[in-house]
Amino acid sequence: MLRRGADGFTVDFESLEKKQGLSADELLLLKFRAALESAAAAGSYDLELLGREGLRLAGILERVETLQPWSPDVLEMSRQLRARLAAVK
Repeated sequence: MLRRGADGFTVDFESLEKKQGLSADELLLLKFRAALESAAAAGSYDLELLGREGLRLAGILERVETLQPWSPDVLEMSRQLRARLAAVK
């Protein structure tokens, strides 16, 4: 799904859109896409997370933090986001 491009990586959403029986994580990824596309003019991003999506996303962020060395500002941003996700009930 990831393709290397001139500016880094892009996500191939076309393969997801054609797939049937999407996993919870794949549905969450499509939700992110919709939020990012709709916010282009507004400059802010709203994402409504349902059920345990916030906790699942916080867990994914925690795992991503361990995949490679990240700069302190990236780690701090991720940790703040995880804290916000954990606080939502």
